Order: sequence, then C-alpha cells, then structure tokens
Amino acid sequence: MAVNPTSSSTLSSLTAKTGIGGLVSGMDIDEIVESLTSASREKITKQQQYLQKLEWKQTAYRSVTTALKAFQSSYLDVLSSTNFRSTSMFNTFKAASSSSAVTATATGSASGGRITINSITKLATNQTVKAASPASKALTSSNTVADFISGLEAGESISITLDGKVKTITFDSSFVSAVKADASTFETELQALVDKSFGAAGPSDRVISVNVDANDLLTFSATGSRITLNSVGTDSTTLTDMGFASGQSNRIASNTELRNLTLETPLTSGNQVFRINGVTFNFSSSDTLTTMMQKINSSAAGVTISYSAITDKFTMTANESGSGDNVVISEISGNLMTALGLTETAGAQVTAGQNAILSVNGQTITRSSNTFDIDGVKVTLNEETSEAVTITMTEDATSLKDSVKKFVEDYNSLIELINGLVKEEINKDYPPLTDKQKEEMSESEIEAWEKKAKSGILRGDALLRNISSKLQTSMAGLSVNGFSLFSMGISSAGYTENGKLKIDETKLQTALETKGTEIRELFASAKGLGNTLNTIITDATRTSGPKGSRGTLVEAAGMDNTMSKTENSIFDMMKRTNKNIKMLKLRLEAEESKYWSKFSYMESIINNLNAQSSILSSFTSS
Repeated sequence: MAVNPTSSSTLSSLTAKTGIGGLVSGMDIDEIVESLTSASREKITKQQQYLQKLEWKQTAYRSVTTALKAFQSSYLDVLSSTNFRSTSMFNTFKAASSSSAVTATATGSASGGRITINSITKLATNQTVKAASPASKALTSSNTVADFISGLEAGESISITLDGKVKTITFDSSFVSAVKADASTFETELQALVDKSFGAAGPSDRVISVNVDANDLLTFSATGSRITLNSVGTDSTTLTDMGFASGQSNRIASNTELRNLTLETPLTSGNQVFRINGVTFNFSSSDTLTTMMQKINSSAAGVTISYSAITDKFTMTANESGSGDNVVISEISGNLMTALGLTETAGAQVTAGQNAILSVNGQTITRSSNTFDIDGVKVTLNEETSEAVTITMTEDATSLKDSVKKFVEDYNSLIELINGLVKEEINKDYPPLTDKQKEEMSESEIEAWEKKAKSGILRGDALLRNISSKLQTSMAGLSVNGFSLFSMGISSAGYTENGKLKIDETKLQTALETKGTEIRELFASAKGLGNTLNTIITDATRTSGPKGSRGTLVEAAGMDNTMSKTENSIFDMMKRTNKNIKMLKLRLEAEESKYWSKFSYMESIINNLNAQSSILSSFTSS
C-alpha cells in the first residue's frame, strides 16, 4: 500500500462523545447523536474510500511502470546481452580459430567460409618514450659525516622505512665510541646497524646500502625500493644533524606538489607548459604530480604517462599502435618533461612502434593494430607464428531463436498485465473496508474482500490503453523494407488472447536461417522495432527531468526513490482528499458537540424537574 501524503487513510468509525448521556432521561444519547450525524460520517467514509482507491490505483500504475522498465532493461538496454537494438544481437555466425595465436569473433556482417592466416611475421607495438636515468634525487646528506659525528651522543636514533617496513636505528655507546675514535669506520659501523635491523647477513642479501662519498656525504640506496627517513618521537635534531629532512625519500611521491618534488634535475620556477602531440598542457607549481599525470592520460593527446617506483623512471606510451611519430613532446615554458627524463635533451630512450605484418590467404598485409576486421570477422593477433591459422565461420541460429522466443514470451506477459488491468471487471458491491468492518472479519476474509475491491481500479484507463495500443501497433504493423514480425512467423494469437502474440517455430527457424539481414534491420535499424519500443516505454516511464517532462505513468503515479514520488497527479489528489477529510472531521466534531450540548441541557432540565417533583411529593406525604 502506498504511503499517504499527509495522514492515514484507514476507514474508521468516528465519534466525539463528550460525556455520559441518558442517565436521567434513560435515552441512548450516544446512538441518537450518531444517528443524527450519520450523513456527516458517510461523507468522511466516502472520502476515505476514495483515498484508498487512489492508493490502489497508484500501486497498479507503478506495477505497470516496473514491468515496462524490466522489459526495457532485458531487451532494449545497451548493457543487456540480449539488446534487440544492437546489430550484433542478430549475428548468427560464430568464428573459431585453430590456434591461440589468433582470436576471432564474428561481426554483424560476417558470412560463412574460411580465412587462412598463413603466418604472422610481426605484431603491432606502441611507441614508447622512457627516461634513461632515475628521476628522483639520491638520498644524500647535506652535512658531512664529520660534522654529524662531532655532535653525536649515545642513545640518539633515526627511523628508516623500506617499502612500508619501519625500523629504528639507535646509535648506542659502542657505535658512538667507535666512530668518534675513527671517523673512517662510520660507513662500516652504520652499515652493520642497518643490516641487523633489516635482517641482512652480509653484502649478498643486503637490501639497503650505506655509502660515504669522497666529499664525506652520506647516501642511502636500495635497488628497486623506496627508502624514507624520519625522526623518532621528540628527537627531531639527530636526523637534521645528519643532513636529512624528516620524510625525505629516494623516490618521489605522486601526491606531491610539483614545487616540492625532489627531482635529480630541479624544476625551474613558474608554470610548467609543454605540448604533447599538439595538445598544450599548463600546470602551476601547486598542482600535484598525480593531477598532472591524470590530465595527460585523459586528454586528447593519445598517450599514457606512468611512473615506476621500482626503476624510479617515467614512461610515456602512445595509445595507438603502429609505426610513425605517435609521441611528440616539446617544452614551451619550464622544464618538467626534461626533469622527468622524457625529452631528447634528457636522453630519453625512444622505442618506435611497429605495424603488424601477416599473410592472409597468401596475401601479405600490414595493419597498425593487432585488432582489425577481415571479411566481417574481428581478428586479434596474440603472438607471432610461422604456422598457418584457420578461422572457420559457421552459422548457428539456435541461441538467437531462443532469445526471440523469450522476447515474445515476456512481451506477452507485459501486454497481458496492461490489458488485464484495462479490461478487469469492477465489483461495485465491494467498497474498501472500514476499520470497524475489518475488526469483524478474519485476515483471509479481508484479503478476499480487498482483492475484489481492487478489481477494475484501472478499467478503461486512457493512459494504459494508449500504451497498449502503441505497443500492439508496433509489434503487429511495423515493417522495414516490407519485412515484419509476421514475415518471421510471429503473429497475433487472436482477439480472445488480449493482444498476445504466437510463434510459428518452423517459419521462425526458416527466417533465421535465410533472412538474417532482414531480421537485423527489422529490429536494430534506426526506425526499427527495437528503437520504436524503447521510445514508447521511455515516454511512459521516464523518471528524470523536472515535473511535467517525465513519462506519462510517472507523471500520474510517480516512482519510489525518485523526485516523482511526491510529484505526481495521484499524490496531489491524495493531499487534497486528506485535507477534505480533516475538514469534515472538524465539522463532525462541531456537529456532535452541538447535539451533545443540547442533550446535556435537556438532561439538566429533566433532572431539575425530577428534583422539584420530589420536593412536592415530600410535602404531600407530610
């Protein structure tokens, strides 16, 4: 049952009793007042019954909307595997390759026969531009080892993170004593601490290397790994004295702003402006590396830029394969592309793309991509081979026949629902029940009663008749180039079948085997059956857009979880009806109060008369 816009629609017996009546007069004032206000009560009951019927009508409309959208989703949606608006849906040919070196898929224009790929000499490749050197600045100290040793005290420590594994390196008294006694042992002593922390027994399995160069500067390095140095707790001076900043790493982080990148080749100040394949890019120093890469990859430049933390190198790859200059980079302002190692100036390694070369039916052909069409077959080259590959095309209409049969079956269910509601008999002797009536009935009796009360709620409905008429006209009368559903064995099941269709399976099988092109045009062409049905259903069930521009059923009854839920004609009528019920209830209360006031006055008069009579009787008896 739909949710009312303002109040409950339950049909109740109303009363506005204001006191105990009839104690003096002996009259059943409750019954008298209820009888006197019966006309007002009947008006309220009628309004509540009308409201209940509006709810049932809304539910019935929504059931049709749901059924239409389900049919559309199954047979007319681009994401459906049985999309009757797609030409590929009607491809009855299947392609099979004799080798994994080639993948073959039949397209809508495929026909029977064989294709022989005698050999695949080359596969198509994409042009790449790869940096020759690591992009990040080496993890080298800015202070000399001698300066660090001079201020070093036992117990100081630093943190080293290797690919997410965090270890604390503490300079104990033995370390401090050793390096202060002989500074030349610093590299060896520190290497031993690092190896111990990360589980390295010696040079052969060492993951982090420590080096003190000729300028007495310290460097941490790890092949293919990210090292990050950090201060430990409140000890912020040890790492600084060593000549490093907390968070300093041997790899750049993609979420870093361009101005903060620790590149081996520092960026120039100002905006970084460059051009790739004729597309100009402009980035400020506050843009992040991630932002820069995403904009390039989603642009019309036709390239993909990537960064490998293992090699610490950037690579730019053309999206299109084949020979030719598919990656052309030029700096306009700044040096970002050079700093990333992707320009000729930076010594970038350019690997040219190449075309695919193969022999088909004895004829050598060249293609810029490894995927292309041959005689209606989509061919994908997977590997080079000197052995012949045979692609065989066979026709199989079985799956399409099953899909067509299911399409007709579901259409019949849809049209039966719509026409059933339009032609359903009305049971005038079964109005909606009041609460008082329900109290006197069992659940099964209530259910049986309401089933009859709901019957015919949309009998003769103009909206449903219009939708049904359009659907039946399209299915029975639409033809493309003289070919229709009747031509493929699908026709009306007869007047008594309420608009349903029937299938002549022999005629359908023959049409699928001999009229593939005509069937495809009938369903999938621009003015074909698929697009026609899709338009009819969309015009009835569209939930998007402002009120007044939605589908006819949605404008009438709305749909849950959309703006139309409270923006539809039935909702507006329910609001007005609830407002009327509220007003009628107030009038009833006033009417009942008026009668009760009069009867209460009558009771008091009778009571006074009885008292006087009692007094007079007492005088007489005296």
